[in-house]
Amino acid sequence: MDMKLKEELPLISIVIPTHNRKEKLTRLINSILQSNYPQDKLELIVVDDASTDGTYEEIRAKFPVVKIIRNQKETLLAASRNIGIKNANGKYIFLIDDDNVIDKNCIKELVKTLVSDPRIGIVGPIMYYYEQPDVIWCAGIKRNMTTSFFSVIGKDMIDKGQFAGKLIESDDFPNAFMIKREVLEKVGLFDENAFPIHYDEADLGERVRRAGYKIVCNPKAKVWHDIPLLDKEKATQHYVSSSLRAYYTARNRIIFHKKYSKKLQFLIYIIVFNWIITLYYLQIIILNPLKTPRDRLKITKAYIRGIIDGIKFQEGSG
Repeated sequence: MDMKLKEELPLISIVIPTHNRKEKLTRLINSILQSNYPQDKLELIVVDDASTDGTYEEIRAKFPVVKIIRNQKETLLAASRNIGIKNANGKYIFLIDDDNVIDKNCIKELVKTLVSDPRIGIVGPIMYYYEQPDVIWCAGIKRNMTTSFFSVIGKDMIDKGQFAGKLIESDDFPNAFMIKREVLEKVGLFDENAFPIHYDEADLGERVRRAGYKIVCNPKAKVWHDIPLLDKEKATQHYVSSSLRAYYTARNRIIFHKKYSKKLQFLIYIIVFNWIITLYYLQIIILNPLKTPRDRLKITKAYIRGIIDGIKFQEGSG
């Protein structure tokens, strides 16, 4: 690489939140270290969210190049990401979850996109299933602000080059995306109060777009996400797999639409679609064969409590 060109490349801070997944985290770090983006232009920051599996000790021993920060108590995803960002020095911040593997060209392609257009605030890679590497998991998100339903662009499609050669506009990104520091300085960090998990990326994406920036997917940048290819019902079970997740699934959907939907859209959502969605999730919880009757009752109560707290929630409260 031309030395002048290398000197002009921006420093990239890679922020990886993690909790009790040291094997997957190790695999991700190894893939980053094989990237063709200059290693001296990469800053790796792992935020260990109070893991109990020896993550902190193992990463410190294996990867001296990694800056690892350990939370003394579990803070959840949004707060862990914010801690990483506050300790980052890069012009661009690459946020990626620990259960991924990146292509060697991924970082370079994401940087190219951000450099190419000042109007682009966030760029995400195209994401595939780790165990089915030609099947797309996500190439972007589109949300309906009345129904609250969202579609995942390209989901479960075999990649036959249908997205090649073009950027795909998205409302936001889960799992992995790169954002300009100047954008975060303008719109703020993740809202860890309102959205500690679930809808944290959606909230950030909405603020970024309302600030006048575009959010796009660059299909030349590739990531493989270690998540199983599931039928729709099993995938939905993930959102109500515990009392914590069920609570925030119910609560944060309401808060998000209260914050961003137009008044009529929110009225239609809260009167009609919220209750359709509630009945759907309650049947998923009650019929889940992997949970005991006692667990199903706890999760049901948590979901209902989430609805009540979402309706009561006011900006600045929490």
